[in-house]
Amino acid sequence: MIEITDVCSVFPLDFKHMLSEKQFRERAKTELRQIANQVLSVATDRDVYWRLEREIIQPNPQLRNARSALLDMLRGAYADAAAARVLRLLDGQDSAISLPRVLAQLASYPQLLHDRITERECAADQAALQQAAENLKQVSEPHFAHHERTLSALAATHRALDAAIDLTVSTVKTYYWIVADSYLDLDVKHAEDPMAIFSSAWAVAALAK
Repeated sequence: MIEITDVCSVFPLDFKHMLSEKQFRERAKTELRQIANQVLSVATDRDVYWRLEREIIQPNPQLRNARSALLDMLRGAYADAAAARVLRLLDGQDSAISLPRVLAQLASYPQLLHDRITERECAADQAALQQAAENLKQVSEPHFAHHERTLSALAATHRALDAAIDLTVSTVKTYYWIVADSYLDLDVKHAEDPMAIFSSAWAVAALAK
């Protein structure tokens, strides 16, 4: 198994011009797999979060119509944490791993595009990632107050977050196919139903004394 830290230590970012095509291909494959693992983790958390909202909270009037500090905390924590994780992947400068940086470096190796994508399309993909990051930054200020953590208040954040996650997933799959000539499976899967915890009555109200 290739470790991303080992690859980066041998081929530092500041000396990418020294990489041969084969060396860059191996490093790009490794970084894309690393990015894929992280974005799949975010996508899995998103799936769990929305299943909780749609399958547990929304069908239950006592939960749907109640103001709950717990639900406020859960919603705010999901939105803020997921946005921070996605922005880290879309940071083209200081992040340890960066999808825009991989694409920018790939542009220096046009022979690796294999006639599967044009340089103009690659540049458009970089611009789309940058725009997705900017859109997310505009709506991803930390949410502290209760009124900022309702579904309606978080709607813009959710839209920008979903768009950024979906774009990152599709972009990683496309460029891994280009550099590795193989496919990444980034479909969300669960070993067990994450909502199964709610199938038994573990939340029992205490009897009033």
